Amino acid sequence: MRRSQSGPVGRESSGPLRQLRETHEERVLSALRTRGPLTRAQLAEQTNLSRATLSSIVQTLLSKQALTERRGEDPAHAGLRGRGRPVSVLTLNPAGGLALGIDLGQRRIQVTISNVAHEFVAAGAVACAERTSWARRVQLALDLVDDLTTSHGISLTALAGVGVGIVGPVATDARSERAELVRETVSARFGVPVQVDNNTRLAALAEAVWGAAAGVGSALYLRLSYGVGGGLVLGGRLFAGAGGAAGELGHITVDRDGPSCPCGGRGCLERYVSLTTLQAQCNDILEARDQKARDLLTDAGRRVGEVLAAACNTVNPEVVVIGGELTETGDHLFKPLQAALRRHTHTQVHRTVRVTRAALGPDAAARGGIALVLTTALDQEASRL
Repeated sequence: MRRSQSGPVGRESSGPLRQLRETHEERVLSALRTRGPLTRAQLAEQTNLSRATLSSIVQTLLSKQALTERRGEDPAHAGLRGRGRPVSVLTLNPAGGLALGIDLGQRRIQVTISNVAHEFVAAGAVACAERTSWARRVQLALDLVDDLTTSHGISLTALAGVGVGIVGPVATDARSERAELVRETVSARFGVPVQVDNNTRLAALAEAVWGAAAGVGSALYLRLSYGVGGGLVLGGRLFAGAGGAAGELGHITVDRDGPSCPCGGRGCLERYVSLTTLQAQCNDILEARDQKARDLLTDAGRRVGEVLAAACNTVNPEVVVIGGELTETGDHLFKPLQAALRRHTHTQVHRTVRVTRAALGPDAAARGGIALVLTTALDQEASRL
């Protein structure tokens, strides 16, 4: 099973070829979503794909149960007596190739279900306490899956895989007791491949697929919540790094003499700009009603901007996406952030980088779990080419 990649998959050309094939697949799926059932000839006209390319794409989507094919009357001659003839008609299969995304957050459990056509067919959430055990969190998620499938009449017989986001690091080169518990329990329940990653990194992937960074080649994501985390997405894939910690912006040191951090460092960004830290100093930090709150947000924005500047000078992303509850403070945070980012990045970087708020809501990490399932399946297919 492949996890998020830190380098090319398969042959040297597999990356561009894989992305081209994904684009073709999405073109076919989009035509069927907007136009309804179509013949192959009509699909070729709608997508501008050659007959050979379209045939290959359709066959792949049929094998993945994303499409169904039936014999019917030629839509071009429908309603004309004596002229209709049976042809092959393709349509989306709403029950085919389901993917399940789960976010086991600190205070909230989110479950989202999608089909291979990238349509979200069900979603729900339940609250949990911070001290809830991981075994209990998983059980809450499984119970929620049962509730959603029952209420929406969904069968999971075509479930392709499950992507789960958890709090904390998920190393690529070491066993994580928390990740193993989640993986083994969920796999035993559904009997399909289960992938586990940090939930902030999965939110980054979701923003790159469906959100504020959709359509760009490189995106840096930062989440400012009760914790501070990040993720880096390159070419539509999570960049893991050597140990799975790429994009972990919350634990960059901003003050060598600052307070110790549970990560083992000192003066980490998270110790200064997390919602937990800021609310301890000002209860109404999100409302920014008084000068104290605004001063705290100005300082937080400056610190975040300086860290992002260092990251952008290194990675040079097309877009920086910022999510989390702290973004609700608007310009009180973003103005000092963008000023610091511009001041500390060199010209080639600040002329091209775009800073934006996250577009997705609290289900972003669960959607990212779905994206991880779908992209991993494509990576595995590409590696066999």
